[in-house]
Amino acid sequence: MGRPELPVDHTVPARAELAEALRELRTAAGVTYAELSVKTGMSPATLKRAASGRTLPSWETVKEFASACGALAADLHRVWLKARIAERGRLRRLRRPRAPELATTVGDLGEAMEYFYEAAGAPSLRQLQERAGGSHLLPVSSAARIVNREALPASRQQCVAFLTACGLPDRSAERWAQAFDRITRHRDADPEMMSDLEAALAITLKSTDHWALAAQDNRRSEPHLRQRLSTARVRRPEAVPESAWEQHVRPLRQRIALRSSRAA
Repeated sequence: MGRPELPVDHTVPARAELAEALRELRTAAGVTYAELSVKTGMSPATLKRAASGRTLPSWETVKEFASACGALAADLHRVWLKARIAERGRLRRLRRPRAPELATTVGDLGEAMEYFYEAAGAPSLRQLQERAGGSHLLPVSSAARIVNREALPASRQQCVAFLTACGLPDRSAERWAQAFDRITRHRDADPEMMSDLEAALAITLKSTDHWALAAQDNRRSEPHLRQRLSTARVRRPEAVPESAWEQHVRPLRQRIALRSSRAA
């Protein structure tokens, strides 16, 4: 009779939940770690660590473990993903994205991309590439820049590919792609002004529909909107923190006034 297993480590509760689920599978299957080792091709030590709660096993290890116990690995994916997110600890520090129709800046897009990546368990860059459909859709170098908030996707197609790789349903990915189109449409012309201008107008006008209509012909509408923003009596909405107001609206109005004086 072998020595009893050490108690599950509950330092990270989500990781402990996964370990207990793996132990229950092994007990129900009535197999030893030595027998699991033969079936999986993994060492008994690796399998014991997977069910210890002290470390997080890879998803591949979990799949092999479950399959060797005659169970469906898909039933454990939610538990494994929860443990992966908890171990990284980054998702809880990120703001959950609002509806894509309310995204107004390049920063909003970048933050949403990072959130979706962490919510997917932060897969490796190679895994992202595979899930996206290949290197022609999402090169590893592009994936790295996106997840590190160094750049947005290079195109609408790459945006959809990245979001799909992060597990977003087709409808959600399409809505975010529409936000990508709207925000980056005139990025090449004046990227700094456009991102700040959109942020300020979203706060000032408090209507994404109004802004979307006005932006349909931005070359003609932007001067009018700039003038409206610089001259209107604008109150800070209660839902907008003072810090955000200071960061976006007031500096923008000052820059608009300066540019207008130079143009004159």
